[in-house]
Amino acid sequence: MTRFDIAYIVSHGFAARMVMQTNLLGRLVEKGHTVALIVPDEKDLNLLNYCKASKVNLFEFNQKNDFWSHQHADSRKYFLEDLDKNPALLEKHIWATKYNPSKNIIGQLRPRILYMVYKMVKYFPVIRTWYKSRENKHLESSDAEALLNKINPRIIISTYPVNFTEAMLLRAGNNRKGSKTMIHLLSWDNISCKGFFPELANEYIAWGQIMKDEFIEYYNIPESKIHICGVPHFDLHTDSITKSDKSHILQLGLDAQKPYLFFAMSSPRFAPSEIDIVEWLSKAIENNLFGADLQMVVRPHPQNVQGSMADISWIPRLKALQTDRIKVDFPELSMESKMSFSMQAHDMVKFSQLLAGSALCLNSGSTVSIDALVCHKPVILTSFDGNEKFEYWKSARRLISYTHLKKMVETKGVTVVSNFEELTSKIQAYLADTNLHLIEREMLLNMQCTNEQSRATENVVQLLSNVCINE
Repeated sequence: MTRFDIAYIVSHGFAARMVMQTNLLGRLVEKGHTVALIVPDEKDLNLLNYCKASKVNLFEFNQKNDFWSHQHADSRKYFLEDLDKNPALLEKHIWATKYNPSKNIIGQLRPRILYMVYKMVKYFPVIRTWYKSRENKHLESSDAEALLNKINPRIIISTYPVNFTEAMLLRAGNNRKGSKTMIHLLSWDNISCKGFFPELANEYIAWGQIMKDEFIEYYNIPESKIHICGVPHFDLHTDSITKSDKSHILQLGLDAQKPYLFFAMSSPRFAPSEIDIVEWLSKAIENNLFGADLQMVVRPHPQNVQGSMADISWIPRLKALQTDRIKVDFPELSMESKMSFSMQAHDMVKFSQLLAGSALCLNSGSTVSIDALVCHKPVILTSFDGNEKFEYWKSARRLISYTHLKKMVETKGVTVVSNFEELTSKIQAYLADTNLHLIEREMLLNMQCTNEQSRATENVVQLLSNVCINE
């Protein structure tokens, strides 16, 4: 029976980007390793084409959808977290109660009852103990064990361990003799914003010092078990900066010799009036508020067009913005895939090159802030609701209170604006001085990633190769 060296578990399109975008898995194969990729949809064409070209073996694993698995993601924060002290998790509760559009009486009552349970846990910790025992029972999966017995991997790597399917596979891996488990997180907010992971691992791959510190703070992981490697998929930005490829800006129909803003949008759930800000900026640019040459590329987030947080009513408004100076670059997703936000490989190259060619990046608080810093671009966070004034838990203002964003803002490596006047002033300042806040930007980048960021893919490949040798 073939024994695989490395098995990556990928349940989310953003994690697929991490392991595929700079050919992390393919480079492991080139090193002589046998590599398996475990996904929720083995028919996803992005995955199929990549794995075939890279000689990676593709396997499908889906958790059985029983009552527990369906409900656990929403309920576990009430039993296991200090909800009132975690803005990202508390927001989910508030939306489930205050802004829940459902007329279903059970759907209305359930989060309210669970919040009362949360309040009781501090006085009756046995409730938390009971819940953990229940969760541990459901983590045991004969199907996960059978798949890992088939793959027989030396290393099992989870990219999104808060996902219960990945946690099942991690549990099965931790129970195996002769296998080592690792966690290699797909995003910077997973530790502080997603809740405690159902299952931990033997070792951890961190983006940078901030993620390493969070592993220690939240899980008391020994420093020797955490490896800072940078962010593999950000290595693509290094290529984009070096090549200075302007083909995509030309394909959009903009003038490649003139500067442009890159506005990376968020879901309306997080920034409900962001479309108003984009429309205001478009009009301001057309009226030469920032000079006669400035242009803009607007990039909707995948959550704008796919999933439960999408709002397709924005799409006609976005399309109506397009002029000789304003263009919209819609993300290209595999709409038929069972994996959320499965990204087309060529679209990620286009995204990187458009960002690398821009003068300035604007967003309300997404990972694209770090993408932009890697591309040596200033970042403005639009922490307001246009001309609206939404209550706090519906407003884009709340985002910078989330733990991961709060840490970013405190470094002053990004600039926060709270109205159109500040937005105008800061855009003008960055256009006039591209080195504005450069020291703070570089310090923030090194904290989020590493000063070896351009070698992140190589760092991960070397680390996993060394682990395989020592297993």
